[in-house]
Amino acid sequence: MRELGGFWKKFVTILSVALIIFQLYTTGVRAFSDIIQRSIHLAFVLTLVFIMKPMRKGKCLDRVPWYDVVFAVLAALSCLYVTTIYDVIVYKPLMWVSALDRVFAVVIVVLILEASRRSVGWTFPVLGILFLIYAYFGEAFPGVWRHQDFSFNKIFQTLYHNGTGIWGTMLGLSAGMLAMFSIFSAILSGTGGAETFIKMGKRIAGRSVGGSGKIAVIASSLFGLISGSAMGNVVATGVFTIPSMKRAGYSNEWAATIEAVASTGGQILPPIMGAAAFIMAQLIGENYLSIAKAAIIPACLFYVSCFAAIHLVSCRDNIRGEDEKPKIRVSEYIVILIPLVVFLAFLLMGYTVNMGAFWATILAVLTYAICYAVTTKSAKETVLDTGKICFNTCIKGTGSIVEMCGILAGSQITIALISLTGFATKLSGLIVSLGENSVFLCLLCSMIVCIVLGMGLPTTAAYVLGASVLAPALITLGIPAMPAHLFVMYYACLSALTPPVCVAVFMASGLAKSNWFKTACIACMIALPVFVIPFTFCYNPALLLKGSVMEVSVAVVTAIAGVVLIDICTVGFLKGKIAMWLRVVLLVGGILLLIPNYMLSLIGAAVGGIGIAYGCLKSGRQDVL
Repeated sequence: MRELGGFWKKFVTILSVALIIFQLYTTGVRAFSDIIQRSIHLAFVLTLVFIMKPMRKGKCLDRVPWYDVVFAVLAALSCLYVTTIYDVIVYKPLMWVSALDRVFAVVIVVLILEASRRSVGWTFPVLGILFLIYAYFGEAFPGVWRHQDFSFNKIFQTLYHNGTGIWGTMLGLSAGMLAMFSIFSAILSGTGGAETFIKMGKRIAGRSVGGSGKIAVIASSLFGLISGSAMGNVVATGVFTIPSMKRAGYSNEWAATIEAVASTGGQILPPIMGAAAFIMAQLIGENYLSIAKAAIIPACLFYVSCFAAIHLVSCRDNIRGEDEKPKIRVSEYIVILIPLVVFLAFLLMGYTVNMGAFWATILAVLTYAICYAVTTKSAKETVLDTGKICFNTCIKGTGSIVEMCGILAGSQITIALISLTGFATKLSGLIVSLGENSVFLCLLCSMIVCIVLGMGLPTTAAYVLGASVLAPALITLGIPAMPAHLFVMYYACLSALTPPVCVAVFMASGLAKSNWFKTACIACMIALPVFVIPFTFCYNPALLLKGSVMEVSVAVVTAIAGVVLIDICTVGFLKGKIAMWLRVVLLVGGILLLIPNYMLSLIGAAVGGIGIAYGCLKSGRQDVL
């Protein structure tokens, strides 16, 4: 990001405040039609991207070069022009109004791809260019991938003159619910969310074995409710938790691993689950709360795995708890919890995420102002401090909106071209033909593709890509829509941990000054049970609370036992260090327990039980567990 001063700093500030006011107004007062709302939203975002983000890292950080001014003006004009030809797009989408349409159509596609490059790197520009080539030269491709050549007019009218092109679902999510959720997250963070969550972690687990590591898990999971980003989560909480873990005795690599894994899991933890879950609700047509309900048990298994691994490594390395048990004022609970409760209450009453986030944001500001006034008993200070919080929210919220929109606008071009060329259908057919012989093999291939697609991308972008090309194939094989999309979402999250491009690990390693590759290997080792869980709930819907009480209970008990056995294997410690062959035995037992088959679960329980008993008897230590 550029560090601007003078005119440009004022310009960015004014534009940021205007964007937040626009989002609040169109959510709570008067909604615009879809295309007009999305085009104005994109005009704001693209202008800010080209003013705030340099073309190359480390270049022009204190000024805005002339070409970025030109890009910003062209982007705004290309978007706002759409509002003047709205009727043509709605009623005659295959008719150019003038030569200006063609110019703006090409300009906006190029500028969106450049904006997404500045936001998240080369993934979407490269994909966009490849699919433009694929659409234009379709007859040149061999076999099943061949299709008719699409003309320039057809391609760019689809992208610019069509509600399913640039102005489609992904941009609609950015211009609606995700923008409001970004504002809501910013206000909760600005009123002390990260600090309060860390204090809560210290009160809950600070004095137990490995207290600082468990504090990191609790704080990161709670902050993940409102951040929706593994990288943002690492930065917000890691600056506090990583130094604390290192002081307690964790190695640099283990401190970075715990923070990276815990921050990644925050995005799958109900009841909020971050931005990707909202997109999922839109894509599969399910109520958001149904998704949150289904994700409860897998998320709990994720954190059971984290806590078990941290406890074992803390016992192994003799890392004890902290003496500090900080006090949390009632006002700190009120400022954070009341807005979250109101947000969930609106969802339970059937309101949209937009309206829930809008009223929760308003209430968060009022609650903070009231608590501050009660504490200081000064009206002037209250007004000034609340105004400062609101101003900072505009700046921080705008940053989140700009990042999100850069991702989703770039992905929308790729998705529109995938739909136009039928690429998703062809890829789905290929995966389905593979899955006819083995659904497991199909799931395994989908997992690998999803992780590869997600390399270097935020979870939202990774999920959007995976859902567009993988979820349809899984659904065709008979896997219900919700498990299929949750499967993709889980591996979109886990791509933040898997080398060679593991963004959460990179960020945590930078804070901990650890070796990133060693950290990534440990993170994958600790998250190993989580790599297995999505396979389990695709085969066994009881883990998504689908089934009788008995079926759900058996699934939960066997899954917890399986996760713990795998954790013992990966850490290599029980009451003392255990031999490699015994670790393999425990790994086999854990995997068998996670397979939804009663006979295999019984065998896994027997294998695991015998392995644990043997390990305890052979161990020389008797002071832990």
